[in-house]
This record gives sequence, C-alpha cells and structure tokens, in this order.
Amino acid sequence: MSIAYFECFGGASGNMILGALVDAGVSVTALERELRRLPVSGWKMQVRETHKRGLGASYLDVDVPGEDGHQHAHVGDPHAHVGEPHAHAHRSLNEVLRIVRGPGYPPHVENMAMRIFERLAQAEARVHRIPVEEIAFHEVGQVDAIVDVTGVALALDLARIDAVFCSPLPCGRGSIESAHGVFPSPAPATLELLRGAPTYDVDLAAEMVTPTGAAILTSIAKFSQRPAMTIDRIGYGAGRSDFPFPNVLRVCIGEASPASAASAAADGNATDVVQIETNIDDMNPQLYEHAIERAFAAGALDVWTMGAQMKKSRPGTLLAALAPPERADEVADALLAETTTLGVRRWPVRRTALPREDKSVTTSLGAVRVKIARGPAGTRARPEYDDCLAIARRTGMALTDVMRVVEADVEQWLKQLT
Repeated sequence: MSIAYFECFGGASGNMILGALVDAGVSVTALERELRRLPVSGWKMQVRETHKRGLGASYLDVDVPGEDGHQHAHVGDPHAHVGEPHAHAHRSLNEVLRIVRGPGYPPHVENMAMRIFERLAQAEARVHRIPVEEIAFHEVGQVDAIVDVTGVALALDLARIDAVFCSPLPCGRGSIESAHGVFPSPAPATLELLRGAPTYDVDLAAEMVTPTGAAILTSIAKFSQRPAMTIDRIGYGAGRSDFPFPNVLRVCIGEASPASAASAAADGNATDVVQIETNIDDMNPQLYEHAIERAFAAGALDVWTMGAQMKKSRPGTLLAALAPPERADEVADALLAETTTLGVRRWPVRRTALPREDKSVTTSLGAVRVKIARGPAGTRARPEYDDCLAIARRTGMALTDVMRVVEADVEQWLKQLT
C-alpha cells in the first residue's frame, strides 16, 4: 500500500502541500496539463527552488493577475501574496463545484476536490452563521485556490497514493487581515476546520495553517505519528515568509511496512463510524442522486437507500449514510439541506472491513485500476467500473464484453500475483 505522510512543522497551505508533492517527484508537466482542463484561464504555475534556513525546498506559486495580492496578509504570514488589493473574486460554492466538475476528472479525483470545497463552505457558513448556499467564497474562491485544491487531488492520483497521513498542526498567534476584516490567528474558518484535529500552539505571530491547507488535510488525511513505512521519496514545499525555523512542509512517500499494513488492517477491520439515516415519503426521486453526491462530498464513507413503508401505508425511502465521527455533522447537514426530511437520527456503530489496496493492471484492452481485498477466504480483485466504461466508450465495445475480458485478464494477473 502506497502512503504519503505530511509533516507540517512549518505549517500548511494549499501551495505548500502541492509544492511538497511536486518536490517529491510528481510531474509538473503532467499536473499542469490536467489542471489546464479546468474551465478557468489567466493563471500561470511557477515552481522554483528556494532555501528556508538552509533547507532546500520547492516554492510553488499560482500567479493570477488581477486576483493576487489579497490573500490573508499580516505580519509573518507565511503563505499570503502580499501587495496592493485588487477586486476580490467572489464565487458561490455551486460556482466552484461547477468549475471542478468541468473537466470530467476521474470520480475519485473530482469527489476529493469537491469534498474539500464542501468542507470549506460548511466552515464559512458556521463562522458567519448563514446557510451554505449564501456563502460567497473570497480568498478560497479565487483561481489560485481552485488550482491548489484540484491540483492536490490530481497530484495524489498521479503519485498513486492509497492513503494519506498527517502530523499534528501548528497554530500561530497574532492577527490576520482578510476580506472580512482583521481576525485573530488562526482564522475563524481555519479553527472551525481544525475541529477534531490535533493541534499545538507556536509562539509566533503568523498564520501557520491557512483555511485551504486546513480543509485539504482534514478532508484527506488521518492524523497520527509517522506510520511504519519504507520511505521512497521525500519532498519539501516552501511557504513564503521566513521563520526562526524552516518554513516548509515535508511529505514522505513510500510503501507501508508489514507493521503499518497490519495496523491499517486492524483499523480497517474494526473502525468506529456513525450511521445517519432518515425516512422520506414526499421527495421527488430525481433529487436523490444529488443528495447522495452531497453526502459523499461531505465525507460519507457509504450512502444507500432502501424501500420503507411509512405511516398511513405510504411507500417511502430510507436514506442512510456511514461517516467517520469527525464528519458526522457535515454529512447530517448535507442530508438536511438536500432532502425534504425534517430530521435525521444517528448512532455509533462498529464497522468491520477487509484491508484493501488499489493497483493499476495492464489488460489486453489497456490499463485498468483494480481494487484488491485480502480476507479469510483469500485475495480477490475487482476492476474499477469507471475504467471499464472508459474503455467501452473509447473502443465502441459493449460494456458487458469489456467487463468480461477485463475480469478474465485480472483473474489471470491475480493468479500470477498469488
């Protein structure tokens, strides 16, 4: 299992996370080629070598003339683009999500980016105490933030990362000047995003973790000490300012060691989650698809529906979701916002799951991602439906024929593997 561990001793921002992944070997050319598919223009990505307190790192900057110069700006801000303010780019959550969905990225990439922006919107909504639909993104609605967030999802996909882990996050002090005014550090939205995440105080007048950095890491990573792993690649992403210590974020990429894999398997076999569900009998069936998408974007691990008989013998639908405890509020909010229900119920459950990993397998019809699960009955593998569908569309073959051929090739591959 390929894993990435982010060490955030210098803090975290979107461009630091992305810069670290590029420094660890993700191709800038491939990354920018994919990002150019976003329906936004006028931006330029620059990566340059720099040194922070003698430590070499990559500084990645997304330059957007007309939108630069109005990130959080204050004394010691490690991540802001400092300069004269320009017109702010105000985009609603739906506008940002339309941009992210525009290129038709693979579902796991698209869902990751959408989940990050959903969390950002929910944090802003709580801070300003207004509905999510009324949120107008300021700094995080700019093109550079959209490129950073989508870029991280793409970079993890390009690096074939199966799981992400992260160290506790440092929080600076002082004040922050933002589009909404002057706030204490950490910014209110950042602190909201860090609920449930391990943090520690640093006696430094700086914004060490930005809202974008907090949203990315709390959406994609499990917080822990460095897992047992065989390190293959190391990358350093630099922040803008100079601190008394290196203002960088480090990522280690490699294979989980047997001890770490066993730990991951133990975690996978017995995990505390929250089940959230509601009964609905008055909603247009066309709305369920969107409600389910929003639940997944909010962090749900699984979402499903079942037929139910309601009061007065009316046919209805049970809509249910599983979520990590730290995402349960967001998933419940998504169900309340996107359905006609007046309430949801929830309770903690213990989930048992087989350890699994993803591999790319070359078949007679092309490369296909395969999910491998190992259990008491042995090892089994299933090709990704989306990849089979892409082959069917590209070749004109019937999808059933594609799946038959691919499954046979994967079966042969699995026999050789075991």
